[in-house]
Amino acid sequence: MVVKKLKTGISGLDKVFKGGVREKSALLISGGPGTGKSIFAMHFLIAGAKAGEPGMAILYDVDKDEYLDYADTLGLPVRKYVDEKKIFLVKQPLLVRKTPNLAVPLELMRKRKIKRVVLDSLTMFSYVHVTEDRQYRSEIVNFLDRMNGVTLLATSEARFLNIDEANFNPEDFLFDGVVYLTKVRKEAEFERVLHVSKMRGQDHLINLVPFFIDKGGIKVYPDQIPFAVVGWEPPTTGFAK
Repeated sequence: MVVKKLKTGISGLDKVFKGGVREKSALLISGGPGTGKSIFAMHFLIAGAKAGEPGMAILYDVDKDEYLDYADTLGLPVRKYVDEKKIFLVKQPLLVRKTPNLAVPLELMRKRKIKRVVLDSLTMFSYVHVTEDRQYRSEIVNFLDRMNGVTLLATSEARFLNIDEANFNPEDFLFDGVVYLTKVRKEAEFERVLHVSKMRGQDHLINLVPFFIDKGGIKVYPDQIPFAVVGWEPPTTGFAK
C-alpha cells in the first residue's frame, strides 16, 4: 500500500522525514520555551492551505489576534489564509477542570472538510481538563480518537534542557511521531536543534539537525552538523577506557 505523505512547509524538514508527514498521523512537537513549536505548526497549516487542504488551529495558549500578530511578525501568511477561509482558528475557553468540549472544532472539521489540525498546546489542554495523573492518558486517547481522519500536529512543553537527559512522557507513546526541539550550547553560543524520536510507519533521520528561525519562519539544515557537537566527547565516568 502506498502511504501518502504531506509536506510540512518547512525548508529542509521533509528531508528529515524522508518525504513528509504520513497522512492521518498524529505528530507531537515537544520543546522548551522559545524553541519554535508554534512556528512549526504555522508552517504546517500554511502548507496545507497552499495544497488545498483546509486547516484548523485549536488554541489554548493564545488568543486569535495574538496568534495572527505573531505570524505577521515572522512574515508567515496565516492571516491571509484565515481571511480566505483556508485556515480556521478556534479559541478554546479556559474552563479549568471541565470535560473538554470539542463541539465547535468537530463541527468545523465536518463542515469545512478540515484535513490538518493543530493543537496549541497539549500542555495547556491537560492543565485545563485533567484533574489527576491517571486521567491524563485517557483524555489524550479520547482527543486523538476525536481527531481520527485528519493529520494532527500538537505542541507540548518539555521540561528537559539537555536532549540526552530527556524523559519520556505518556503522550510520547500515544502519538505516531515525536519531534524534540531544544537548544545546545558551545561555550557562549547557542544553536537550535531538532531530533526525531520516532515516526511510526515511516523512515526518518535520527541525528541532531540544526534549524534557524528568522524572517520567513523556520529553515532546517539536515545536511549540516550542529556546531555545538563538533568535537564533542562523552563525559568521563572515572572508569578506565
